[in-house]
Amino acid sequence: MRILRIILMILCAGLGQAATATGPRPFELGIVPYLPTTTLVTAYQPLRAHLEEKLQRPVVLTTAPDFITFLERCLRKEYDAIVLGPGLGRFLQTEAGYLPVVVTRRNIKALVIVERHAPYTGLKDLSGKRVALLDPMLALSQLGKEIFRLNGLQPERDLQFHVVKSPSNAVHAVLQGEVDAGVTTANLIPQLEDDLRLRLRILAESREIPGLMFMLLPGGSNRVRQVQDILLQFENSVAGQQFFEVLALEGLRVPGERELKAMDGFQSDIRKRLKP
Repeated sequence: MRILRIILMILCAGLGQAATATGPRPFELGIVPYLPTTTLVTAYQPLRAHLEEKLQRPVVLTTAPDFITFLERCLRKEYDAIVLGPGLGRFLQTEAGYLPVVVTRRNIKALVIVERHAPYTGLKDLSGKRVALLDPMLALSQLGKEIFRLNGLQPERDLQFHVVKSPSNAVHAVLQGEVDAGVTTANLIPQLEDDLRLRLRILAESREIPGLMFMLLPGGSNRVRQVQDILLQFENSVAGQQFFEVLALEGLRVPGERELKAMDGFQSDIRKRLKP
C-alpha cells in the first residue's frame, strides 16, 4: 500500500537529517520486504545514518507490502538504490538497469529437510508430497526448486507447495507434521536448539549463490564507485560491525560477473510471477 511507504519515509526522515526546501532531494533506499516492516526500519537505521552522512543528503528507507509490489516499483525506477536477493537483483539489472554495487559475504544455500525418521531416501521419494517453501520470488525458494529439477522432478507438477513466511517456519512445519519436507537455509540449521536439530535430516542441498545485493540506479561516471566505497567503509565501522552481526550477514564484498550470470536461470520464474 502506498500509505505504508509514505509513513516509512516520514519516519526515517524524522530520524535523520530533515530535508529543507532548498536542500537536496532525499536519497531513497528500497529494501525488499524479507522481514517485518518495523524490523527492517530498525535494523537498517545504522546503514541509513551512514549513507546520509557520507552522501551529505537526506536518506530515507522504504519497503513494500509484498515482493510483487516491490519489484513493480523497482521496474518503475522509483528507488535510488535497493537491497534485495541476488535472483531478483539480476532480474532488475537486466530489466531496469540497476547496477550491482556490493553483496553480503554470507552466501545463500538451500537445504531440503525432512523429519529424521521419515521414510524418504531421495528427492524423488517426495513426488506428490507436501513441501514447505518461502515465497517463490525469493532466491532460497528458487534454489529449492532448482534442486528438485536437477533430480528429475517438475516442482509445480510433482510437488504440493505450502508457502511459509520464514525459513524457521519451514523447519517447524516439518517437525509438526504439517508437510513432508521443507526448503530452508543452511545458515539456520546450526542456530537451532539441539533437540530440534537432531529431529531433522538433510535430504539434499543446493549450490551456493551470493547473499543480499545492494544495487544502484546509474548516475554519474563515479556514482557506483562512490557508493561502493561508502558501503565498504561502513563495514569497517563500529556501527557497521554491529549491523552485520545483528543481521548475520558477515560483511560486504564486490560481486563477480560470473556469479551474477549464474542467476540467469531464475529469470523465467520471476517473469511468470509478474504477469497480470
